[in-house]
Amino acid sequence: MFINVEKKAQKLFNTYQQAMGEEAVAGALANPLFSWHATYYTAKRKKNMIFLNDATTTAIVLFDVNAKNKQTIKERFEKQLAIIWQELGLSAESLADYLATGGDWQIGKTIHPLQVKTITNFYQDVIKPQKTSANEIDLAKALLKKVQQKGRIYVGEDETVKVIEMAQPFSIKHVNLEELYLKEITNKLRKLSQVDGEKLTADGVDNAIQQIQDANNQLLDLFLADAKHNYSTKTIRRYRDNLQFYLNEWVAYRLSTIFNLDIQTSVDELEFHGVGKTERTNIKASLKKLAKYLKDKGIISDNEYDDILVYTQKDPVDFDEDEEEDQAIEDFLASLFSESDKLPVVFDPQTDKMIDEYLKSFVALYGLISAQQAYQIIHGQNPSIDKERFDQYIQNKFNEMTMEYFIIDFREAFRDVDIAPEIFIFSPLLIKDGDRLPSFYKHQQGLPYYIPEKEVLIDNKFNPFANISNYQQDLEELLANQYGLSGDDVKGAAFLSLYQLKMSAYGLKLSSVNEAINKVVAFLNEEHGLSVKQDKTNEPLIKLLVLIATNIRRPWNRGWSNYELLRTKDIAKMVAEMEINVEDPKLSNEVTSGIQAGMINRDELLNFLENSNLPPKVISKLYKQAEEL
Repeated sequence: MFINVEKKAQKLFNTYQQAMGEEAVAGALANPLFSWHATYYTAKRKKNMIFLNDATTTAIVLFDVNAKNKQTIKERFEKQLAIIWQELGLSAESLADYLATGGDWQIGKTIHPLQVKTITNFYQDVIKPQKTSANEIDLAKALLKKVQQKGRIYVGEDETVKVIEMAQPFSIKHVNLEELYLKEITNKLRKLSQVDGEKLTADGVDNAIQQIQDANNQLLDLFLADAKHNYSTKTIRRYRDNLQFYLNEWVAYRLSTIFNLDIQTSVDELEFHGVGKTERTNIKASLKKLAKYLKDKGIISDNEYDDILVYTQKDPVDFDEDEEEDQAIEDFLASLFSESDKLPVVFDPQTDKMIDEYLKSFVALYGLISAQQAYQIIHGQNPSIDKERFDQYIQNKFNEMTMEYFIIDFREAFRDVDIAPEIFIFSPLLIKDGDRLPSFYKHQQGLPYYIPEKEVLIDNKFNPFANISNYQQDLEELLANQYGLSGDDVKGAAFLSLYQLKMSAYGLKLSSVNEAINKVVAFLNEEHGLSVKQDKTNEPLIKLLVLIATNIRRPWNRGWSNYELLRTKDIAKMVAEMEINVEDPKLSNEVTSGIQAGMINRDELLNFLENSNLPPKVISKLYKQAEEL
């Protein structure tokens, strides 16, 4: 029998077998009919013990339990239970079977707080108001009438007898602890997958993300422990790294779990956030193994397993028909730009190429970045890159117009633009009007840079004109199946919709996304004779356009996704959180490491310090520290 005793009462049970481990908890949870919660209340300086069954409303009350008579608690409990059993109209034979099946007492900690709370309420509402104490049987009956909960599931008073009768012949369920925990963890993840982020505060979002991440880690512990029987240590480590990144750093920040994956949380979507093809393939393989584990354990159905497999399919082959057409479009766009003469080598061919890949990724991630900050990030990941030769590399690239980026000295080219007088690397998409560049620049001031790993940054997966085949294919299928377009109309409408979304001016407010979508909808209606409105009928198309637009908008936030930005501090907040000793002011470790890694723009920090309300002496010392980093 499992007796789950409140902490204050545990000394009264120290002569019985103690079972505080996880297996005892699992046994009690799996066998609520053989599990009781116990505590005592004090009346007239005497401890009166109350037991409450976890599966029924059956209760036992024992008066005056103390250190001298604690050895008789079990005997008195069984005598009182026999009387209550008879009162319920149950047979003596069934009681004997019940006690024999339950076996020796196993004393553990409480596992259902509601059970303890019910006993406490019973004492406050029923026992305490009485001027004279009722007898044990009357109190047990009163508790039976008051209690209406079976663990966390509520039952009526009249169901007690039904529960006991239906359980006969009695038996103890021997549970697999791993399976019990797995069900508990996955049930929690299923509930968390239903959380509506729109109804949460910023703190609520943080809390939900943390709960999802904690449950994911528990799930991975069980999965990896099982996988150790069949795979090498290296493979296990790869599964762990891939799934922790995917589930905790991607899916969780979209308030999703493995039980509600969709296009926004798919592995393929990581391509638009700098994750290379090889890494995506590894993540898919790991996700497939986890899904198979959950299916084998009976956690997910065959249909759920098939749904997850949709997001583990391999990337399209490199030279299919769609990609050939994409390449033709890219070649056409490239022809709009003049080809430059071959530039002289500055470092060595391989290093020069690496820097070029960095610059392409910077522009696609941030839209706009100064040459100084670009060097700071590159140097942080490649300490051997010296400033003098990097500056020469940039000088060689001056005024070179390519699809990927421009490099311009704003001191010379745009004297009337309100941007710092330095060299900038920026996207051709920003050359749309005279106001867009400075507004873009001002919006990003004070935000740290999102910096992926070096292998991701130089993988050239951030090219704003590349990797649109997946979205283009989705658009084509939707325009063909739902709107009846065909042939060149389908391909032209899909490509130009994507292109217009890329060329739209995305501001800080989400309304800029709506404006971009409205333009695309107007284009489709005008050029292709459609009648698209933002209503339920056209919801799949609108959702797909929103998905594309919010990913394209990422450079406005220096590379952070919308959910990541919720957790990202700006320079002002970082400085405000520093505990500054006026006598010996120092930059915090967070700020220092941010500058060294290139995540924080040193000039922006210095500018903030200069304009802060800190004492001049403090500003001077912090300023000097920042310059020396």
